[in-house]
Amino acid sequence: MSLTHALNIAKTGLHLQETNIAVKSQNLASQGVDGFKRQYLVAQDLGYQDKALAGIQTSNNNTFSALGLPIGLGVMPAGIYRSFEQGDLISTGEALDLAITGDGFYQIQLPDGTLGYTRTATFQKDAQTGQLVTIEGYALQPAITIPIDATDLQVSNDGIVSVKTAGQTAYQVIGQLQLSRFINPNGLRAIGKNVFAETNGSGAPQIANPGLQGNGTIMQGYREGSNVNSVEEITDLVKIQHAYEQLTKVITTSDAMFDASIRMIN
Repeated sequence: MSLTHALNIAKTGLHLQETNIAVKSQNLASQGVDGFKRQYLVAQDLGYQDKALAGIQTSNNNTFSALGLPIGLGVMPAGIYRSFEQGDLISTGEALDLAITGDGFYQIQLPDGTLGYTRTATFQKDAQTGQLVTIEGYALQPAITIPIDATDLQVSNDGIVSVKTAGQTAYQVIGQLQLSRFINPNGLRAIGKNVFAETNGSGAPQIANPGLQGNGTIMQGYREGSNVNSVEEITDLVKIQHAYEQLTKVITTSDAMFDASIRMIN
């Protein structure tokens, strides 16, 4: 096995740690992002070159090798998954801040007509239609329109939206919030702006009212914060730094051995 092979293995390890530190950087940068879910890197070892196989016959007396000689080819990033653990609830008192406690996503209509999914709880009223929209103007689905003369708005834990209008004393129901759940939320594709898109990996959305079929419930007047734990992230960064230093040591050691081999030949 050549020293060049060892250098290539160390190189794959360095690339893995570079990807890992990018994931950790994203986590730390997103501590203040509403509804952000902490990400983790999943790594895999690459294939192996079998210099000798375990279990091969070693004599005519039916003895077999107990060990093989597999030489690894290094490591690689295999994927990134998110922890969808609940983030802290932040009290705002704003009527249109509607945090989800538990599982589920709001459905929103994207500019291209497709549906996106988000846990961001800060909604606004569209200036032309009065519909509930995200900060970017993406309409909540199914659409809920707030009357122009509404003086108060209430949203129950199970997503019933009611308003009181000028001159009225009773609340009138104007809509029902719905949430979407996915068999594999880690299969969703993050497209930015706290929005996810459905993929074959996530499965189709399972739509139901809040509190039903495993969906979480609604907390009016709250936003959901990020679930990033900064202490854990800093601890992980220290581990990444140590791993990187150790791999660079492998490279310098292999390089020194390579130089020594050349001098012996000369």
